Amino acid sequence: MRGSRNRTAGLDFERRTAIKVRECFKWPYVVTCRAESRTRDDAKVDLINKDEPINGRMIYDIQCKNTTVNVNYHKLIGEMPDIEETIPVILHKKTEKSGGRFMPVGEYAIMKADDWYKQMGQLEEFKRKEMENGE
Repeated sequence: MRGSRNRTAGLDFERRTAIKVRECFKWPYVVTCRAESRTRDDAKVDLINKDEPINGRMIYDIQCKNTTVNVNYHKLIGEMPDIEETIPVILHKKTEKSGGRFMPVGEYAIMKADDWYKQMGQLEEFKRKEMENGE
């Protein structure tokens, strides 16, 4: 029974995260790999663009984890595809059991530090250009 609950919780987190990514980033084609690509799912990627050959590949390879235990981020990122154009990201929903129920205690995004520095540099460059253009 516990395995079934854990699997359901994980799948629900993947589906909710796909919805959140579609809404927040205006990426209309994001779906779970379970629904779209067994190959990408086997490569430890949980969210992708539907019909990637048509809609393009996302810049992020996203792995979703919904757990009560700590996650070995280094191992997980090491198992994900190592493609220069993409950034592996782990989205972790940490929960704790309280009164017979699992309650969320935090959600985290984990990525390689080099990727974070690169992204922050790009964001700062974008902000500078906006200010120079008076936007």
